[in-house]
Amino acid sequence: ALGASGEGHTTWYDSVDSGEIRYGGTTKYTTERSHANSLWNAMGLVYIAPDTAFTIQDLTYSDVYSTEDFSGRYNYYAGSVDTIKFNDRIFQARSSSYKKKTAAHELGHALGLDDHYSSSYSGIIMYGYSSGVTSLQSHDKADYNSKW
Repeated sequence: ALGASGEGHTTWYDSVDSGEIRYGGTTKYTTERSHANSLWNAMGLVYIAPDTAFTIQDLTYSDVYSTEDFSGRYNYYAGSVDTIKFNDRIFQARSSSYKKKTAAHELGHALGLDDHYSSSYSGIIMYGYSSGVTSLQSHDKADYNSKW
């Protein structure tokens, strides 16, 4: 479904496999990743947890040092393991709340939620620009519930 200003609320793709996302990889931003996991797991429909020897990894975290202008990036790879990358160059200079919002935002993409670019959405996790929002808002929850 597309919003009035053209951005979507959900995507046709996500990292969810049989009602869960199992993740691996390494990041030094484990506090931020854990915060994001807690927010989305509290929604109760998709289980997000570390990969084990008995599960299939759906998502891999990594840190990159890039001169590109992104804080975090989610990539979907059909039939393979999706990725979330945190840009260490930008994260080093940012606040804890900025990094937590970015981690929650990127995990939202892995859950199949789309960016919102209208300034009327500036107070939500899935707003496509930086903000200090660190908790899910009613619109984030509504989009998640419409997807799952």
